[in-house]
Amino acid sequence: MSATACTVAHVRVLRADEVERIGPPAALDGRTEAWAFEYPLALVEWHDAWFDHDQLTIEDRRSDYLVRTVGFLIDEGPSVVSVAQELLPDGEGFRAITHVPVAVIQRIVRLAH
Repeated sequence: MSATACTVAHVRVLRADEVERIGPPAALDGRTEAWAFEYPLALVEWHDAWFDHDQLTIEDRRSDYLVRTVGFLIDEGPSVVSVAQELLPDGEGFRAITHVPVAVIQRIVRLAH
């Protein structure tokens, strides 16, 4: 039997008023502070397409399917808004980007900047 190493990450969830009170997170190193506020955190609510495998008639369908995506707001173009889940170190870019067509966006809420 082999042993598996496991790392546990600790996450603290803050309300909006707590973020304002405690301020931005401390920089982990000299590079972090430079990009940390270039991309604001945002909540994007948008209407997605969906599949209902139990739908038997048109009356059985859902009237709405509102998705909420939270992340770094990296682009607000004329036709698409892009939200990244991760910013990579040393300016290497982004990871896990969701691109949402502007036409289906219900609202965008900036969470921090």
